[in-house]
Amino acid sequence: MRTLRLRLITVVMLFLIVGGTPCLVVAADPEISPEQLAFFESKIRPVLVQECYRCHSHKTGNAKGGLRLDTELSTRQGGSSGPAIVVGDAQSSLLYNAIAYQELAMPPDRQLSQNVIDDFRKWIEMGAPDPRKSVVSEFNSKITAAEIAAAKSSFWAYQKPQKSAAPLDPIDPVDREPGHQSWTRGTIDQFILDAMMRAKLKPALDAEPHQILRRLHYDLIGLPPDVTQYRAFASAYQRDPENAISGVVDSLLDSPQFGERWGRHWLDVARYAESNGREVNMTFPHAWRYRDFVIDSFNDDKPYDRFLQQQIAGDLLPTDDDRQWSENLIATTFLAMGPKSLSERNRLQFDADVADEQLDTTTRVVLGTSVACARCHDHKFDPIPQSDYYALAGIFANTETFCGAPASQFGVVSGLQNRHNSNLIRLPTPDPNPFDRSYSSDEMDAMLDQVRQLREQLVESRRATQQNSGGNQTSQDAIRNLVRTQTQMETLSGSLGSVDALGQPISFCMGVQDRYRVKDIQILIRGEIDTPGPIAPRDFPQVLRDEPAVIKPNSSGRLELAKWLTSRDNPLTARVMVNRIWQHLLGTGIVRTTDDFGFMGQPPTHPELLDYLAVQFMDSGWSIKSMVREITTSRVYRLSSAAEPDRIAADPDNHWLSRGNLRRQSAEAIRDSMLALSGELVFERPRASEVAKAGYMQVRDGNLLNIGQITMSAGDAMSRRESARPLMRPQFGMGFGLGMGGMDARPGLRSAPVTSNRVDMVEANFRSVYLPILRDELPRSMEVFDFAEPSMVIGSRETSNTPNQALYMLNNELVLRLSDAFARRVRDRTGSIDHSIDEAFLLAYGRPPTANEQSAVKAFATQFAGEFSLREPTMQTLSAICQSLFASAEFRYIH
Repeated sequence: MRTLRLRLITVVMLFLIVGGTPCLVVAADPEISPEQLAFFESKIRPVLVQECYRCHSHKTGNAKGGLRLDTELSTRQGGSSGPAIVVGDAQSSLLYNAIAYQELAMPPDRQLSQNVIDDFRKWIEMGAPDPRKSVVSEFNSKITAAEIAAAKSSFWAYQKPQKSAAPLDPIDPVDREPGHQSWTRGTIDQFILDAMMRAKLKPALDAEPHQILRRLHYDLIGLPPDVTQYRAFASAYQRDPENAISGVVDSLLDSPQFGERWGRHWLDVARYAESNGREVNMTFPHAWRYRDFVIDSFNDDKPYDRFLQQQIAGDLLPTDDDRQWSENLIATTFLAMGPKSLSERNRLQFDADVADEQLDTTTRVVLGTSVACARCHDHKFDPIPQSDYYALAGIFANTETFCGAPASQFGVVSGLQNRHNSNLIRLPTPDPNPFDRSYSSDEMDAMLDQVRQLREQLVESRRATQQNSGGNQTSQDAIRNLVRTQTQMETLSGSLGSVDALGQPISFCMGVQDRYRVKDIQILIRGEIDTPGPIAPRDFPQVLRDEPAVIKPNSSGRLELAKWLTSRDNPLTARVMVNRIWQHLLGTGIVRTTDDFGFMGQPPTHPELLDYLAVQFMDSGWSIKSMVREITTSRVYRLSSAAEPDRIAADPDNHWLSRGNLRRQSAEAIRDSMLALSGELVFERPRASEVAKAGYMQVRDGNLLNIGQITMSAGDAMSRRESARPLMRPQFGMGFGLGMGGMDARPGLRSAPVTSNRVDMVEANFRSVYLPILRDELPRSMEVFDFAEPSMVIGSRETSNTPNQALYMLNNELVLRLSDAFARRVRDRTGSIDHSIDEAFLLAYGRPPTANEQSAVKAFATQFAGEFSLREPTMQTLSAICQSLFASAEFRYIH
């Protein structure tokens, strides 16, 4: 009989997938006794098939609440409310509670017999033996060890950078000119000139002094120079160009605006945003802490290796004080703030997707390699087998993410069955959100009394729900009362959990922590959670490391990953970062595919120079400012971008950098420049963020939906030494009720239109890096000028030239306001309209108007006065002229 039963439940399926040939076997667990197997087959499986599968199985295509009950794995992983089975504990098992109508009511149309309920209790208490298992008996990758070894020995990106000697005497093979040797100003120029002359090219002339100064200011701080700075630099440049440039570079590197400019570059690749995006676009009111951390890190010239380690494993790094500990926790927001499918009902799927997004971001940002392409099969182009993906994904799968979006940890958005709560991490140092509310002792006492009352009401509401089942009106009323009571309880819990015992706001941040229980994960055949394969021990990609990773059994492996990423033996980390720095200063990277250093990426135009810079970067202590200084003081940096037909014909893509690259300003630089020229720019950093002020909201179709206060569980702070856990675990509740027509808003839900003033912050005068960045709802001033898509890793922004940009400069309220302010400023500086025009040109372009421009402006002023019946040019005329300067190509481009 035992053999017969085993044969009946054993199915062997062979199928072929890309990158491997696994054999999937569905078989009985040999540890299940014949008696347990018989009990399951006779008492449990028939009930599941008849009563549950129609709403909770893969075959029927239904997974209500994210729950599927047709395999052991899906049953134990559970759905939106958590595991359906707690082995050995029927009372804590949601499946048992549901069929016993203790908390839930399943099946909803009628309650099962007491005999069936007792059978399920007995089955769970005996260990819930379940033969419905899927295992892969064999998994073979098409990428062999020999192929990986060959790639490591032959492909440039997988070999450690070597610092080769620079060419000492670059020679033009066609026409050597003795003066060329004096053209170089350092090692960078020697590499560039050597390659240039081998391509039979000669360097362009240097740019004009005002163009060089403007280029330096925008590249280093993202703001234009003032007239006095233009004049001082022109004088210094005439005496000694090298000292003039070095002096400006040092001054700008010491400016606090440097971090605001270069921090924004990092936020592009870190996919910084203050909302979740995707189907459920919830705000992240604590994301601003990471923004400020990045800006301060660049201003402090924090070593890049330390900067990375904090973001990957800051919670695991040793610290000397609570201030450093807080900074480390905030840094891990890097992993926490990616977009997530909050509507995903399957917890295991949600966790796999979060780990995938973190892995993809980390490898593309730090290594310039898309390891995530191997999630479903071996990498199509690079020597990364699928097993390598899961070895690395295991590190992130053993990491808990605390982002603060409601129910984000398990992807549950709302509902009566929501047992899974999202979290924030409590900071050990007091630095509360300035918009958080404090409570008096009387208010605290009143809320505690109300919580006690609601707790009693909740017990009564649950009892009424259990007694009135069946889908009639009484049952619906009971469910509504239960939801209403839960919502009130959650709101009060949030108020209490967000303050300390004295009613003062507690400081929180987004971030990550290691899980309590750490384990390696299984390879998922075709990337599907329903077909788990063999275990993949946590490790790093084979093609990038010499020896297998040594990861402590009780560690996720993030600390080991952070140290490996920042090791001098890592072939890519330093190369990728210096290439990003080069791109931001020269316009294109030495590797032009900045996020792809793999086989399908473009090879470096100057490989020896790239390696020289990478080694120099590490030798400098991973100093970003030192690398910026070396590049900006080179001769190639100051070359003119003038369009010379012969030079463009010989090298249309400027592959060999024989001329400067004409670059359009970023969206932030355009807005900040208008503020600066108008005299309206406020340099002081705004505290927190407009999103922090708004609180937890849902962004939907241009509206912000207030979902009420964050609901947190009150608790005592843990010791800072307990570094493996959050200091506090706030809980969230959306608080939606069930209406007759489906989901309706609870009392107090309000919808406020996101007007152009709210999103674009027309009246805000702080720098653009501090504007609210909501996924799918970007400020207009950012969106129209190709701002980085905040849901993606953006190493190189798109640069477009569209009618919308011209219309924005013509009609936008911010542009009109700043044009008026610009006109008032230049008039106040000069005292007359005529002199104001010269001053406006000097401020906007760094040069006075040409004769042709003077004539054109006078003709425009006369025509404008005639159109508006003005006797002579007025402030209105000057404002229109200033607006035309804002809209001009010379204002928007760096020459």
